[in-house]
Amino acid sequence: MAFVQPKLRARLTLSAAVLALCAPATAFAQDASDGASNDGEIIVTAQKREQSLQDVSVAVSAVSGDDLAEAGISNLQDIQQVVPTVTFGNDFNQAKVFIRGVGANTSTTGSSTGVALHVDGVYIARAEAQLTSLFDLERVEVLRGPQGSLYGRNAVGGSVNLITRKPTDVLTMDARLSYGSYNAVTAEAGVGGPLVGGILFRVAGKVETRDGYGEDPFNGWDVDNLNRKMVRGQILIPLGADSDFTVAGEYFRQKDNSGGVHYAGPAFPGVARLPELGVGGYATNPRDLGSDEPPSVNTETYSFTGTLNLGLSDNLSFTNIANYRKFDTQLIQDLDTSAIVNQLPRATTVQTRTIDSEQWSNEAQLKYNSTSINAVVGLYYFNEKQRPRDQVGLSSTTGMASNATVLLTRPTVRDGVFIGPGGTTLAQALEMCGFTAPNFPNRVCLRSKLDTEAYAAFGQVNFDLGEIAGLSGVSLKLGGRYSREKVSSANPSIIMTANANPAVSTVLVTTEAATFREKTFKDFTPEIGLSWAASDDILLYYTYSEGFKAGSGENAAGSTTIVRPEKMKNHEIGAKMQFLDRRVTLNIAGYHYKLDDLQINKTVGGGPAGFTTIFENAAKTSATGVEADFLIRPVDNFRFSGGISYTDSKYDDFITLDPLYAPNVAVPGQPAYNAITNPDLTAFGAPCSSDALNANAPCNIQLAGNPTRNSPKWSYSFRTEFDIPLGDSGMITLSGDMYGKSNVYFTEFERLQEGQEAYTLFDAGIKWSSADENLYVQGYVKNIGDELLKSSTFAISTGRVIGVTYLPPRTYGVAVGYRF
Repeated sequence: MAFVQPKLRARLTLSAAVLALCAPATAFAQDASDGASNDGEIIVTAQKREQSLQDVSVAVSAVSGDDLAEAGISNLQDIQQVVPTVTFGNDFNQAKVFIRGVGANTSTTGSSTGVALHVDGVYIARAEAQLTSLFDLERVEVLRGPQGSLYGRNAVGGSVNLITRKPTDVLTMDARLSYGSYNAVTAEAGVGGPLVGGILFRVAGKVETRDGYGEDPFNGWDVDNLNRKMVRGQILIPLGADSDFTVAGEYFRQKDNSGGVHYAGPAFPGVARLPELGVGGYATNPRDLGSDEPPSVNTETYSFTGTLNLGLSDNLSFTNIANYRKFDTQLIQDLDTSAIVNQLPRATTVQTRTIDSEQWSNEAQLKYNSTSINAVVGLYYFNEKQRPRDQVGLSSTTGMASNATVLLTRPTVRDGVFIGPGGTTLAQALEMCGFTAPNFPNRVCLRSKLDTEAYAAFGQVNFDLGEIAGLSGVSLKLGGRYSREKVSSANPSIIMTANANPAVSTVLVTTEAATFREKTFKDFTPEIGLSWAASDDILLYYTYSEGFKAGSGENAAGSTTIVRPEKMKNHEIGAKMQFLDRRVTLNIAGYHYKLDDLQINKTVGGGPAGFTTIFENAAKTSATGVEADFLIRPVDNFRFSGGISYTDSKYDDFITLDPLYAPNVAVPGQPAYNAITNPDLTAFGAPCSSDALNANAPCNIQLAGNPTRNSPKWSYSFRTEFDIPLGDSGMITLSGDMYGKSNVYFTEFERLQEGQEAYTLFDAGIKWSSADENLYVQGYVKNIGDELLKSSTFAISTGRVIGVTYLPPRTYGVAVGYRF
């Protein structure tokens, strides 16, 4: 951790266990050694105004940027180590953040996440783009539960807010260099201070490189390596008393082989008609991966933000935040997770997903603060244009030569209308794939257009009823947000179908005009809360809030689906307490919610492309949970902090197809599934009725009672720190961490083949800091037991395998930091 002055260190210490409503997460910070009467506090902006974390009656936890650096956290996935109620998955280069059982339940682009991500108040829409901004942070705020009033769109499960370090009026500089296992090098630095005429600046950058956690045993390239560069610059221009204008620019670049989904096993073991497609090319080491091309991520994004703050009077202020973000990425993944280069038209399995996205947003806020009333009202605008392109075929740059023959000689069906042979030209197919001659087109090519335009009016007022009505310590919060969102989707595509007999293949074409759909969604999400400060150290509260996530389309060949919105009703109660002259902090909270029309995506084998994408609504889900966190400082040089959460999140009504139930997979040109000759439908069980089994037919199943995705019942995180003063020679700090989760299911089917069984991980660290706290040297080891843990799974219908991504193995290293 880079060192700071004692007062700020005390603030960071309190953040180590304090979360405002129900977050068990702890922010691990170096403690100040100035006694139990220390009144240090951490300031957050969870309600769009500065407040002490202990006074905020919303579900928020805060982790300082220094704590993130000390814990080696440089991406959203690692946040779950210090915020137990957060669960993170990652497949197909998409961040899947879950809070209380709500998150991103899709692996196609286009649809929105259930947990919002904001950087300095700016919403980042793409799940892929949410992997880019975790550097040079002052703190991270994690808000739990629906944040409809103030954070609005797609914050049904909560919001993760990244607050960057800001320009300062004195020259400051900080730097950190670390080296660790797998030749991991991380270098970051920042400098800020005054320029001329009161203008302030800050520039910070970070570089991360690392060898792969695995390799391709057939081709020799690294798997899950890392190569990322990022920089952010800010200029603050003073405009008079309490007024300023800040311009910020950010750039991110990543090009590595970190996007791989690994082979975890066959999707249909024992089913002769549904064999794996890559037999002979699978890696035997789970962290290795065989593939036709390196599983790569190639991302470039930049963003510009202008923030205007105007002090209109002693009580009234105005803020406007305008942002533009450009995001481009390409993911290459071999969908059979095998190095076997398949040549059958149906079996070519290299997927290339390219996303070109632009978003604009503007939020205007008017704030009023007095001794009895604190209020914020505002208007919000958001516009996003996505142009994703998906293709599956021989390679990322060309298709099979025989595809040109198929285009010329096979019948074409365009938008359901039969057209004779040669109905699609080679040039049309190449353009759809993003290729040019003399290349050949791939067998599946899709170019989607997905647009969103959203407007909102919002407000929240906090009344001090002690000042207004003589109810000492009682506050009333009233808020609400009106949202109007228009979404549209179009999915023109070309699919060269294939059967066991290639002579009967067909070219299927869908056009932009035929697949264009547009819908408008409107909703009002209210919030009401009541809190009572029973004493200076005890706060009790109740909050009722609602959440709304608009319907959306997806990028799937020929799809005309726009799913219904998600809507949540949430109740929370809690207590925030400090005892023994604030040597003990204990926060406890409980919640219950009901959510309608959870948006879920999956693929099922079969269909013209060899896979069919399903985007649907799960009718009803609900959750009940209890969360607690603590910080104990019995003596000045010892700290014990932690959090624990219990979440019972389940489906109340959800009827759907199971992708791993063999009768649901129809393969043209092959015999239908026969329950007599193949009585073992799948190694994962037969969920349908006996009538369905006898009919050898696809079937829907009711999943009521199953846990929702990425929702472990138990999550916990504990940390111990012990300081050894060395007088003028500085101080040594020893630290140890233990964190874990109960069973996590990554799909709705409650199968550990698609989940991670309960685990506990251990980390340890030792750090020397100089007496003036400017210099430090740190050694660390993470995942001491070198546990192999899944972070996500996906039933890959194209390759008929179960794919998996993993959390990092055991890593260790040293870091040196300096700050003045």
